[in-house]
Amino acid sequence: MWKRLARTLALVAFVLATTLAAVPVETVAQEACKAADGHRKEGSLARAKKLYESVKARDGDQRCAAVGLRLVADARQGAAELVTAGQLLIRSGELDGAEKKFRSALDLDAASVAAAAGIARISDLESRPLPTAVSNGDRFYSDWALPIGRLAVLAAIGLLILYALAGLLSRMLVRVDAVAWSVWLRRSAGGLGFFLLFTAAVMAPLFAMFNPFTPVWTQCWIGVLTLAVVGLVAVALVLQGAAAKGDVKSWFALLLSLGVVTVAGALVVLLASGLSYDVRLMFVHIALAVIGVLLTAASFGQNLRLQVEVQEADGSVNAASSDYLLARMKGLGTETPRALHKATSALASTPLSQIPSEELSVLPAGKVVGALSQLFFTLRPDLTWRARVTLVDDNRVATALSRNGRHAASAVFSRAELGLSEDVDKDRAKAQMLTGAAAFILVHLSEVHRELQDDLYGADQWKSVALQVIARSKSLLAEGPGRTATQVELLAKAVNEDAGNELARFEYLWAAYEYRPYAETDFGAFAKAIDDEYRSSKLSGMSDHEEGWMPLKIRVLYSSATQWLNAYVTATDMDTGRPRWMPLKIRVQYSRATQWLSARVGSAADAGPAAMLKGARESATELGRLCEKKSWKRRALRRQTETMRPLAQNLLHCIDALEGDAEVRKSAGGHPHRDEPTSLRLAYDYACLHMFIARQPGLDDEIRREQRTNALEDLQRALVTEAERTDAQGDPCFAELRSDERFQELVRAGQDRSPRL
Repeated sequence: MWKRLARTLALVAFVLATTLAAVPVETVAQEACKAADGHRKEGSLARAKKLYESVKARDGDQRCAAVGLRLVADARQGAAELVTAGQLLIRSGELDGAEKKFRSALDLDAASVAAAAGIARISDLESRPLPTAVSNGDRFYSDWALPIGRLAVLAAIGLLILYALAGLLSRMLVRVDAVAWSVWLRRSAGGLGFFLLFTAAVMAPLFAMFNPFTPVWTQCWIGVLTLAVVGLVAVALVLQGAAAKGDVKSWFALLLSLGVVTVAGALVVLLASGLSYDVRLMFVHIALAVIGVLLTAASFGQNLRLQVEVQEADGSVNAASSDYLLARMKGLGTETPRALHKATSALASTPLSQIPSEELSVLPAGKVVGALSQLFFTLRPDLTWRARVTLVDDNRVATALSRNGRHAASAVFSRAELGLSEDVDKDRAKAQMLTGAAAFILVHLSEVHRELQDDLYGADQWKSVALQVIARSKSLLAEGPGRTATQVELLAKAVNEDAGNELARFEYLWAAYEYRPYAETDFGAFAKAIDDEYRSSKLSGMSDHEEGWMPLKIRVLYSSATQWLNAYVTATDMDTGRPRWMPLKIRVQYSRATQWLSARVGSAADAGPAAMLKGARESATELGRLCEKKSWKRRALRRQTETMRPLAQNLLHCIDALEGDAEVRKSAGGHPHRDEPTSLRLAYDYACLHMFIARQPGLDDEIRREQRTNALEDLQRALVTEAERTDAQGDPCFAELRSDERFQELVRAGQDRSPRL
């Protein structure tokens, strides 16, 4: 019996030992993970994370700890998303839904301060009395107006700081001799830069104040893609601008900076796995802001904005001289004589400068105001160019030009170096020297801003431009018998200084013929000289796209057409036995002009009046085409063509009349333009048309008298000044009227002197 009991106890002990051996023993790691899971489920994420991180390799398998840490991160991310959703519901007024979101966030993360604050906010809103106009206003102010106002202030401060930084960088990124890009490229780069700066200035306080989203990996990828696209676009803009001007080396620093910022920002986001998502997005944000600063700096450094200052030898600012220089910079050359007489310039002037008014400024006079203005303009990032002109004395001027605060060019010149004689009028002498300074500044600006070269008509030497403007300006030369000789001398010096100055060459040609009396003028030789100069110049090859050259082209074509008509009238008067009021010298000159015309048309048989009308029609037809075009981009050119259009049409009618076209006679019958508002020049040209119609052979005497009467009526309106009456008295178009008492009455006040241009 005892043996059986012993065997039974032994069997029970064996089974118990086997069972205990089969039960797994929990490791330290498993115990820690189990405890951490409990805390995580209760929302104690910080304690759970601490327990998970306490698991070491010697404690057993660490996989449970890694999984737990991921669950803790997911819980915090979920709580943050729920808090964001709850805040949005509060703004929309759904308090119940917002409270559910906040409580769900607390279930995930019991230590969420934002969720607790959201619940407190809801309790505060629910405890308020029924809404009234005042309470709604207070709520709107506290919930919307105040935060948005703070956002706007912070964004404005940030934008100003970034703009100031761009202004400081412009002097390092843009060399003083770097050729500016085209206007649309500068605006594109500046626009993209401003957008990036604005975005950076707004997003920084916006994200800090409102936390509109929680960064995740997907948003980091989008940020990297955006950075890459923006960086490539920025590099493409710089390369296109530099390549178009053939000046890539000047922009190497900018290209290198853009490439480094783009690549570095992308690598930090993609490879820095130890950084959180919000930090990675911050690097994207910084990289985009730096690209915006670089593009804005490049755009600022290429602006055409210019500030001028004229100071006396003692350093005081001369306000009157500064204003004069400013006006000269705005429209250098606009004082070119406007009347259309023997040399026949166009009604509009031929400006050498088309700098917009908004690009120019002047430093105010006065010690206090001037000092404050200097401080303001020093900090102003978009003011690229500064010109300081110092009047050393009555005969010497020093000019200094800077770009982005760095010296660009300077010159010291005197009246003797410009070839100007002494002038007893001190104000006029000062104006001449300031005109030279304006020419110096404008030509140097054109070396960088190539669009200004179109208005210089091929000139690249500032002395040539200065001499040409002074010679053709009514206010810069003294009146007197020696004025004409001085003009011709100065224009000759302008051509010698710069043979490529096309405007100076034509002005010299016009000046050479300008003051010769009609009785001594060889109109055929004059017209041929104009055409020869036109064909040999760049002007003849300029297309309509080169709008800066069109004002001069219009002047030249009008001059050519009118002089061929004068030559034709003179030639036919001599050949047909009309009143020969001209001396024998004209006949000799006409013979010489006929020989030149033979060379021009290539055959001696084609020379003579027919070739003259052919030359007039060629010039008038091209002039009419330019004036009929209404798609000019420049406003001044559109105004000029509108003014010249009736003159060009009248020229073609005059040629048709001289060729015997009966339709012109019918259309001009009864004085059809009597009641039209016409300029004095157009009325003068209408008078020529009526006289050309009256010259037609086989015309009825009554019609001939009617046309002469129409011409006299037009002249009555056109001949206002003494100079105009003198011009009409010598004009070959009115040779048949010289015996008419009515014509004699109109020109009686005229004197026997040279006609003006």
